[in-house]
Amino acid sequence: MEDLRKKIPVHLGLFGHIDSGKTAVASVLSEIISTAGIDAHPQSKERGITIDLGFTSFILDDYLITLVDGPGHADLIKISASSVDIIDCALIVIDINKGPQVQTGEHLIMIESLGIKDIIVILNKIDLFKGDIKEEIKKIQEFFKSTSFGGKIPIILVSAKEKKGFEELKKSVLNKIKALEIKRDTTGALIMPIDHYFLIKGRGTVITGTILKGSIKINDKIEIIPNDMVGRVKSIQIFHQDVEKAEAGDRVGINIKGVDIKKIFRGCYATTDKKSFNQAEIIEIKVKKNSLFKPKTYFGMQVHVTIGMFSTVGYIYPYKMLNGKKIQLDVIDKETEFYAFIWLKEKILTYLRKTKILISRLDLPPTTLRILGSAEILNTVEGPPILYRFKIKKGIIQNPNHPQGIICTGLAQSLIGAKKIIGKKLEPPFTEILGHFGTKGAVIIGLSPDSKKKGLKIEKGDQVILKELRSFKLKRKKDLYS
Repeated sequence: MEDLRKKIPVHLGLFGHIDSGKTAVASVLSEIISTAGIDAHPQSKERGITIDLGFTSFILDDYLITLVDGPGHADLIKISASSVDIIDCALIVIDINKGPQVQTGEHLIMIESLGIKDIIVILNKIDLFKGDIKEEIKKIQEFFKSTSFGGKIPIILVSAKEKKGFEELKKSVLNKIKALEIKRDTTGALIMPIDHYFLIKGRGTVITGTILKGSIKINDKIEIIPNDMVGRVKSIQIFHQDVEKAEAGDRVGINIKGVDIKKIFRGCYATTDKKSFNQAEIIEIKVKKNSLFKPKTYFGMQVHVTIGMFSTVGYIYPYKMLNGKKIQLDVIDKETEFYAFIWLKEKILTYLRKTKILISRLDLPPTTLRILGSAEILNTVEGPPILYRFKIKKGIIQNPNHPQGIICTGLAQSLIGAKKIIGKKLEPPFTEILGHFGTKGAVIIGLSPDSKKKGLKIEKGDQVILKELRSFKLKRKKDLYS
């Protein structure tokens, strides 16, 4: 067996609608199957679908290619989303007989949102296709023209069943990865998201993952966070091959002594510097909304958040900046970018150098595109933040022609209340509250000079609007408006 340490590691994500043949494509390409390999999960075999991340590899020239196969099923999209953090390029598998489907679109939006710029399209099941292949390729190109990837992406025809077209696919993969600018940071602390963990009889706990940063060697001490467990590295493997050391870019299995496997979960990190991480229940974000996402986003609406290998539920609270204040936005409709807080149902671990997250609406029907967009984490917040919202009061013109000015009622209920709102700005065409009138809460209001010049006629019964900015402390959704 070749020395894998001499090969350059590259990670390709496999995406596509359920039954497009992703896993069959992986099976034909793969030479080495990891413990978390093709449909290793017991339920995958029972249900005949991929339900977890699978990792396999093959050697191509100077490269060790890791295939990351995620589920295509609509209900499991958050698992596929968790793979995007570790891949360099994406393979999009499409059943040529069905063309792009809903989850094809979701996967494209997902990888685009999280910064994957390079893709190869694989048209599978050509052995069953009875139409005009050239026309079908044109249709696929037209479909991709509507995405940021463009219509000139590589399109490879294969039959996983008959194992045809795979030499051409390998050539295309090699050309693509040679053109990639892959930078690995092998310096400093180890940062590795854990994707699988298990016990091996006689050896103990094994964790697997792809090293994002730094390096690790035998006998090093590493921490499993957020559970603050410390263990010692007994052995390291890269696809079953024992190595003394591994570094950024390597997919590894690490045998650790001294940690409790029952406390490990997907979303944990192995690290030599827990100061590179933060834990938070409330995060402040800048959202880039997917233009194809049609539903409106409401203040306090439930969303699904994917950060690295971990997905959870939270509530989103959009706001806009106005004169240095964060003003509540009740509805986001046509805006492509906005700011927001997300209050998560549980504390999450954030890597300080990884700020991109995915926001989804997995409560929507799988027949619709459910990726709301991506977001950049601006801050993690300790305690409920302060926001502002407008409280609207409506008054009525009682006398537009009084010698003292325009008399309005309804904005205050008493003389004391009327005195408190003197100087408050009013919505056009009125200017502000100039003074109080009488003892029952009536006020004198001003009219803008432009309205006077235009001959605007103010009549008894006309409405007057007072919008007052009030601060409030953000609460959980259940008591937000209490």
